[in-house]
Amino acid sequence: MIDLHTHSKYSFDTEAEPAEITDMAQAAIRAGVDVLAVTDHYDLFREAPSIFCDVAAIQADIAAARPQFDGQVELLRGIELGQPQRNPALAEEVLSNFSFDVVIGSLHVMPNDVDLYDHDYDHIDCDALLRDYFAEMVRMEQHGGFDILAHLDYPLRVMKHGDYVPSFDQYMDRVQQVLRACIDHGYALELNAAGLGGWMKKVGPPQDILYEYRRMGGERISIGSDSHALDNAGRGIDDCVQNARDAGFTSVTVFRNRV
Repeated sequence: MIDLHTHSKYSFDTEAEPAEITDMAQAAIRAGVDVLAVTDHYDLFREAPSIFCDVAAIQADIAAARPQFDGQVELLRGIELGQPQRNPALAEEVLSNFSFDVVIGSLHVMPNDVDLYDHDYDHIDCDALLRDYFAEMVRMEQHGGFDILAHLDYPLRVMKHGDYVPSFDQYMDRVQQVLRACIDHGYALELNAAGLGGWMKKVGPPQDILYEYRRMGGERISIGSDSHALDNAGRGIDDCVQNARDAGFTSVTVFRNRV
């Protein structure tokens, strides 16, 4: 079992007691995870102060933990690079200064520097926001600098309010643009389990998108729990695997030294 999307104490939004790398490795072993990537947040903004994890400390902790867990779980040096197109210089700086096994590209924050989690959905045009989201996702893909395209379903997790139930059903033309760029740039499309903890109660992306990705020629997929707490180690991995199999995938991509 692999889990290529997890967060330690070095991420600003980890839950409950901060998770040490050794604690994460032990929790992963208990959950049956064989390959674990630690991918803490490194979020870049246009004008607001960016959010940096201590990459040097994370990698030192991973290097120290590897011998202890050799043969039990493989620890990979990862990072979740948020909106790298917003500040290309800082994105390139961290990628140049450190060696990673895997880099996740994610889009949390729209061009106004407001996280999708924090928008006032009762008082904005949700249709316009989703269209802008897909356009910004394509811009991020075109910029590059990462290996895995993370949680395409992020807006679905956070936009539900009142009687409004978000869906990508009316945006498949925009979704196809994102999937085409994902395929053309060689990214792995992530199956992400964080949706299990919200209103959707299922892993993402929606299954019809996974089928479409496969139909369009997509071959690379990645799987991640997106865990922010030790109790969520390995969460939803089995569900992600089942969805991938149902869509016709027979393998999952693991990156080492970004290969």
